[in-house]
Formats: sequence, C-alpha cells, structure tokens
Amino acid sequence: MSDGTPGPGAAPDPGVAAGRTDGTAAAGSAGPPLLHVVPGPEVHGVVRHGLLVHDALAADLLRCDRLDALPDGALVARSVVVQVTDRVLAGDPDAALVAWRRVLRGAVRVSVVLHDLPQASDGRWRRARSTLYATVAAESDEVVVASHHERLLLAAALRWARPASARQVLARVHVIPLPVERSAPAVEPTSPGTSVVTLGYVYPGKGLEEVVDAAAAAARDPRLAGRAVEVRNLGRASDGHDDLVEELTARAAAAGVSWSTTGWVDDEDLPALLAGAGVPVAAHQHLSASGSISTWLAAGRRPVVLRSRYAQELADRMPGALTLISPDRLAEAVADALADPASTRLDASVRLGPSAAEAGRLLGEVARGPAVSVVVPYYRDQELLDLILRRLDAQTGVVGGLEVVVADDGSPEPPDVSACALPVHVVRQEDLGFRAGAARNLGARRARGRVLLFVDGDTVPEDGYAAALQRVCLASPVLAVGRRRHADLRAVARGGGRPWPPVEPLAEPGWLADGFAASDDLRAADDGSFRYVLSAVMAVPRVVWEVVGGFDEGLTGYGGEDWDLAWRTWLAGADLRHVPGAVAWHDGPDLAGRPEGQEAERLARVKNGETSRLAPRLPHPLVRGRGWVHDQPDVVVVLRAGGWTPGQLEVVTESALRRGDVGVWLDGVGEEEDVPAGLLRGAGGGRVHLGLPPPPVLGRARACVEVSRPVAVLRLPWAPYPHDLTGTVLGQESALVADEASGVRVVATRSRGRRLLHGEPLPPAWLPEGWVEPVDGHVVVERWRQAHP
Repeated sequence: MSDGTPGPGAAPDPGVAAGRTDGTAAAGSAGPPLLHVVPGPEVHGVVRHGLLVHDALAADLLRCDRLDALPDGALVARSVVVQVTDRVLAGDPDAALVAWRRVLRGAVRVSVVLHDLPQASDGRWRRARSTLYATVAAESDEVVVASHHERLLLAAALRWARPASARQVLARVHVIPLPVERSAPAVEPTSPGTSVVTLGYVYPGKGLEEVVDAAAAAARDPRLAGRAVEVRNLGRASDGHDDLVEELTARAAAAGVSWSTTGWVDDEDLPALLAGAGVPVAAHQHLSASGSISTWLAAGRRPVVLRSRYAQELADRMPGALTLISPDRLAEAVADALADPASTRLDASVRLGPSAAEAGRLLGEVARGPAVSVVVPYYRDQELLDLILRRLDAQTGVVGGLEVVVADDGSPEPPDVSACALPVHVVRQEDLGFRAGAARNLGARRARGRVLLFVDGDTVPEDGYAAALQRVCLASPVLAVGRRRHADLRAVARGGGRPWPPVEPLAEPGWLADGFAASDDLRAADDGSFRYVLSAVMAVPRVVWEVVGGFDEGLTGYGGEDWDLAWRTWLAGADLRHVPGAVAWHDGPDLAGRPEGQEAERLARVKNGETSRLAPRLPHPLVRGRGWVHDQPDVVVVLRAGGWTPGQLEVVTESALRRGDVGVWLDGVGEEEDVPAGLLRGAGGGRVHLGLPPPPVLGRARACVEVSRPVAVLRLPWAPYPHDLTGTVLGQESALVADEASGVRVVATRSRGRRLLHGEPLPPAWLPEGWVEPVDGHVVVERWRQAHP
C-alpha cells in the first residue's frame, strides 16, 4: 500500500516479539509451521495489512520494529512469509538488501508479499528500489503482489535489474488483491456536506495540490452557490513533510477555499469521519496499490478516483465501486458529487472483495510448499525408478518438506509413481533422442522447492542425501555435488533381502577423488574445477539455477552438459562444493571401469566426442585447446569506437586479438561499410562483430574488456591461456587499478556475478596507464605493425 492509510495509534514494543497461532504443517512437510514475519510500526499500512490477513494464515507471527532489528539466524530452518516494503526493512534500499540477505539466510522456504512497487514517480530512488525489489523477488520462492498493475511494475524492475531470470521469477508471481469488505454501517450525515476529503499521509506527489485546485474550481459551479467548500485530509503529514501543510493551506486560501489536515486519526474515530465526508477523493496517479481506496469502499463510500492502470483494474474487478475520471475532469467530477451527495454512497449491489479471510487463505496456499525438490530424469526403467522413489520416501533430516519431479525423456509409457508417499509430479517431453539436460530443465520448471536436487534415473540416494545437500545450499549461493558411489543395484531393486546401502561397492573413479582432495572438496575451486561436477548427484539453490538458466538444451547425446552448467555457474559467481556426506549409488561401474566394450579405443571415442561438443561453448583451454576460433571467445572485448578513424579501429582491434582467445565487438561504428574490410572478413572473420555481445556469450566468457578510447592494449593481467584467470583479476596479485586514465576496464565475469549473488563490490577494474598506448587518428597501420612486431 502506497498512500499511508491511518492505522491504530498504539505503537509496538521496541525490539522483537513473537506469538504463536495454532497451525499445522502442510502434508508431506517436516519442521515447525509457517512463520509470518510482519516488520514495521503498527501504524504502517503494510503492517495493518499483514495483521489483517494473519488470522487466516494459521501461522506463527513474528513482529519487529524493522527487519534489520532481527539477529542473524532468526529465520534459520523456518518456512516464512514476509510482508515487505523497503521502509520496514531498513533505513534505505541498499541497507535493506543487506538486511534481507542476512536475516533470510538459512530459511528453508521464503514467500514474500511486496508493497509499494518501484515506479517512475520514485525519482532518484527508483534504481536502488528496483534493484532491491527485483533481488528480493528473485531470491524468494513465491511472490505476492496486490494487483496486475503491480505485477507489471515488478516485471519492469526485473527486466532492468535481473534480466537473466526475469521470466522465471514472473512465473511464480501471484496476484492477491488487498482485502475490501464492508464495515459496520456508520451514521449517515443529516445534511449534504461541502467538504472534499482525501485520506492518508500528506506527502509530495499524492495529488493534494490538484484536489485543492479542483475544489476551488468546483466552488464556482452555479449549483453550489452560497455554499462554502472546504478541503480536508484525514491523516498527518508524513515524516519530513510538515512544510506541505503550510503550503497547501496557503494554496487553498489563495484559490478561495480552505484546506486542513486532521493529524493522526485513531481507529475508533475514523468511521464517523469517513461517513461525514462530502466527496471522498483519491487523486494519486502513481499508486502501486491503495489502502485508502479500500478504506473508503469499506466505509460504504464511492470515491472519485483519477484514472490509472491500477484504478482501472479496481473498477473492472468491482463494477460500480468507483467514480473513475481522467485528470482534466477532476473539478467537474467534484462539482457533480457535491451537487449529488448520493453519488458518493456505495450501492448495496456492489460486490466488494476479497475479504481478509479470503486473502489470508490464498496467501497461505501460496506460501505452503516443499522446501526441497528432487528432479529425476527418467527413460523406460521402472525397476530402478521404484527403488529411487522408495529411498526418497525414506529420506531423513529434510526441513520443510520434500517433493519429487520425474522428468520423462520420451518413454513409450509414462512412469508409474503411485507407490511413492511423497508428492510426486510427472512431466514428459517428446522422444527426440538422448536429451537429459532438457529433461532436467523440464523438471526444474515444475519444481517449487527453494533447493533443487538432481539424481539420475540410474542413481539411488542414501537416506541422508537430501538433507546434507539442503544444508549446504541454504548457507550460500553454491553449486553442490554429492559423492557418487558404484554398485550393482539391480539385485537391490528386485528385493531378496539385499542390504541398503550396498555392502559390495565397485571401484570409484580415482581422478574424481584426487580432484576433490586437491581442492579441499572444491573450497579451493578454480577455473578448471567444473570437471568435478556430476549432474547425477547435483544440487543448487533456485536463485542460482535461474541466474544461470539451467542446462544448455542444445547439448544432446551422452555427457558434457554438467561441465557446461558448472562452467557457467562458476562464472555467475556461485561457489562450488563437494559434499561427501551426500551419497548416492550409481548402477554399475564408472565409464572407465565398465567391462563390456570399454576398451581404450571406445573410451577415447566417448570422451573425445564429449570434448568436441563442448569446445564451441566452453572456452577453457583444457576443453578447447589452443589456436582454434569459435563464436564463443574466452575473453570478450568491446570497443566503444564511435568517432574513431579506420586506422585507429584496425590497430586497436588487432592489439586486442593478439591477447589470445578473444572476440571483439565494435560498438558505435555505424554500418558495416564503415569498418575496414579485413576486420569483418578474411583474417578477422569469426572474431570481430558489429554491435554488442549477446548475454549468452558474456555468460560463458571469463572476462569482458571495455576499451573506451583509441588505445592499443599492450598487456592484460593474465597469460594468453591461464589455468585460473579469475585469480589475476580478483586476487591480491591483481595489477588492475581504480584510476580510469587508461580507458580500458577489465571485469571478470565471476566478479560481476558475485556482486549479483553475494552483494560483493566489484574490485578495481582498470588497466594501468602504462599497459596501453594511445593510437593517433592518422596512424599508418603498416608502420604501427613494424613498431609492434
């Protein structure tokens, strides 16, 4: 709610207060019941809304002065629904985001009710508020807004601040309108009033000046001859805006009417004031949702409301509830209402809604869901699927509930999941060959959990698998991998008293164990650690999954899609982690240990085919090698080349191409005819492009180099084919500086991702001035090359 509707006069006790309402956990869940977090003073409209719907939630209640008053760990292991506007989180949007992440870390499921969505009228605060709201929505499992208008406002914020995950986040945004139900009838006024009344806090941009001017114009209407018109506001000035009271008083006096505001109105006094108002008006054109309009309607009044997207939505939902007008008709509408007081009374036939109980029930339905989703790609192997489902039924230690999504990759017959006691959903795709990545994506889109777990259709988890991975994924943005062991599972699947877990394991791959040991279970991961991630035993928080975009569905056939995902996830800023306690058993030996047809020649063919599929996408030299040219470069270079001469363009481009596996994009050069032919064709073909690099290319490149002035790049802070580029850009040994004098900015993709996922600041990002050389507009390319062999 954005217009400061008055509320009860009692202020909450300082600090934190928690109370218990009777409630039960949803079917299939474990742990304490839903927790409803309502921060802010009781006089705040958002708090009033939260308390109004709370009783129907059947949840615990947690109240605090502001969210940042809560200690670290206050919400650990709780499934929560939080009422949010930036002012009840912290003192400003930047601090609010820090507080949000600190307090919500460890919550097993998060639903958020957003109020006061950012919009153009926010002025200088719009960017910061958009970042806050987009991040809160992206890091929540379910999002609730009060109108379709607010959903569009959120969509704009997401497209600006979180474009990679905007579509996925919007898919879980729910519209639950503000409650509107008729109050007990108040005493009708005995004579027509001549007051024009607004409701709520006094603050800039609320349309109060327009109401004063419209009332003054209406007072000159012949139908009102001899009647003095006054303008009143029910409420007090918003903090910091007491000066508006004097300004509005003077504006009204100069126009020949009076203006006043009541100051704070206690709840018990409000009904009579609402009933006695001559003409109720809501003139704010930049509402996200309006508590004041709902208050007028609840009091049986039909307010005059300026047309806006939100107001039109209200009018369409509750026909006859509003007098909806364009701004240029405000004076006319006020005069008509003063002359016909009955038009401001709500007809008994108008249906309002939802009630507070209905809104609370809908919110509860949205908020209750599984904390963990296990996605199982499947293809015509019912025997092992039955075993997987039995072992998922037996999982222990998961907090907040578990669901299973079986993603069928085109089996002739759908899988049978009827024997599983957990909630199980089956999604299917057409049989177009081996498409495990696409099947996993299909399952993840259906999943509702805060943590996404993956086990392959031939991989069976031990009983603590899900809980071990859940704990790691709730601690930070991470891509976690469990321990895959090997055994003959067919005998276990067929019963016969075989023990679980298997007691006759097959050999585990030594290279994988060595990689985990050398990297401290991936705590010391680097650019090459993507090789140790196996999608068969993988877990990831939903927020990371959506930033990355899931598996590349263009990778078909056996193997490689997990390395590609791990590469992009590492660059997106997530940590990698091996969780030895999350054990799952694979049916049969590892690829290198399979006895049937797995001689050296076949093993080489399989692995080399995987490398060939990955090389165009994954530029790490261990996959791509050296000297090859692909559309996806290891490093992206963007030349802001508007106004450069052809000679400057050719020299600067060549200086960048000399730096290794580099792709160059020319921004601001106009048409292709303006570029020297050799850059886009011939020697530069495939490496030089017009325009800006596409987001997927940026997401797979290890760094982006932006050249903002015509200078030859003589050095970059890494060798042409480093094992770990990010260490030389993010680490203490980085030679990058904060001084922009060179005109060349270098940003590691991983550092940009960590700012998004972790809130970390970007490190210094400019080349030292001595690492570049200015290129004169009249440069002779041949002579430059002679001087730079």
